[in-house]
Amino acid sequence: MSRYDPLYEWKVEGSGAEAYEHYIVPAWMGEWADALIAVAQLEPGQQVLDVACGTGVVARRAAIRLGTGAKVSGLDADPGMIQVARRYAEKENAPFIDWHCGDAVRMPFSDERMDVLICQQGLQFFPDQPAALREMSRVLARGGRLALSVWRALDRSPFLAVLAEVLGRYLGPEATMPFHATCWLSRREDLRQLVSAAGFSEIHIRLEAKVARYPSFSSFLHGYISVFPFAARIAAMPEVDRIRMFEEIYTALETFIDDDGLAVPMESHLLTACKPV
Repeated sequence: MSRYDPLYEWKVEGSGAEAYEHYIVPAWMGEWADALIAVAQLEPGQQVLDVACGTGVVARRAAIRLGTGAKVSGLDADPGMIQVARRYAEKENAPFIDWHCGDAVRMPFSDERMDVLICQQGLQFFPDQPAALREMSRVLARGGRLALSVWRALDRSPFLAVLAEVLGRYLGPEATMPFHATCWLSRREDLRQLVSAAGFSEIHIRLEAKVARYPSFSSFLHGYISVFPFAARIAAMPEVDRIRMFEEIYTALETFIDDDGLAVPMESHLLTACKPV
């Protein structure tokens, strides 16, 4: 019997968006959303936009914080994410949120419409970051506030680093690409220069560290991997190889498992900036 005890009949269940909301949001993205909303300094009556909103955790929590009359929009390029975002907003009784499926470099909003723009862990994935930041500036009102987050280097997020190393050996280098993409925009001054070049001022970057927690490491690993396209390849692996791969991941991360389950540190930069008046 494997001490890791993975689901031997391992298979992908549900959509990637559902897995993201069920596993990743409670483990870390929810807590990071609260931190980003705090530095965004939201005020009642503001028009707020969550760019690359995913399943909408930032938009939902912003709307709940602002209460009745909140003016919050969410934008994501993945229709599956928007579908799940709508459902969870209704489930949580969040005030009305205006959801949009669209591209971050061609947002369906008029010039200077938004007072606050929030982007949680999305900037590093845009194919053209400068264009996306210029578009953010376009839709922000003069004096409007930008708040975004990007993970620090891969070696500052042990969970991601271990998955990149082990999955790369079993599935090939293409399986490591999502993890390197997640953390590639990790240098503080590179991030500052990128945002400054888009015309933003008063740029402030804060380093934050948090512990990602989930009660069952085995369940979390299964759910987290389900988000990625290569999950189907893992499901198709011979059982002996799949168990060996999971055992290697468990061994590498065993030091981050306590009596309450997974407890792994992650570091991120939180950036705020303003559009000049």
